Amino acid sequence: MKRAFRTLLLFVGPCLVLSACAAGSQLYVPGNLARPADAVSSAAGAPQAVIPDFSYAAAPGGAVGRDFDRVRPIVWKGEPGKAMADLVAAVLGERGVATVRRGADAQGAGAVPVRISGVVRRLEVNARRTGNLTVVTEATVSLTVTAEGPGFSIPLEQTVTSSASFSDLFVTPDGLREALMSASNAVAEEAARKLLEAKVVSPSP
Repeated sequence: MKRAFRTLLLFVGPCLVLSACAAGSQLYVPGNLARPADAVSSAAGAPQAVIPDFSYAAAPGGAVGRDFDRVRPIVWKGEPGKAMADLVAAVLGERGVATVRRGADAQGAGAVPVRISGVVRRLEVNARRTGNLTVVTEATVSLTVTAEGPGFSIPLEQTVTSSASFSDLFVTPDGLREALMSASNAVAEEAARKLLEAKVVSPSP
């Protein structure tokens, strides 16, 4: 009996700690969005495009989703417009395209002919219980990128959307960030692929 009780504690104890860590009137997503640790930039040569911070209509209090099980908002204190622009620039760098990052009001960067702007149309992460022992965390990110420059008769516009979901015993801050990072990186990678496919930019030789 004692052995069974100890075994139960070994299983339940960590779960109670995770649940306690996630308690509160708000649930916060920690840190910033970033590329995977093994991603390496190979960009060389002169910058081909300037990428200003993307626009984003923030919700009150920085809410980016909801924990439906505990009826509370999920909040991220980061800057979605800046973060997504950073990710797109980073992915292009990994594909061999050098870019210049600027603030939201940047119009150009000297001799850099192309301007890649963007609108983060959706960046959210929600958590809801789907059974007695399962909570599903799902993130969805949608981004519209627009390329403009002397070589375009009209601006080139592309919209990309991606979702990512994970199941766990409890909703946790790290789980929220993992889902949001996965969806955000997938969107940045697809946006970069479309820009390269449309020959807005090209890998440096």
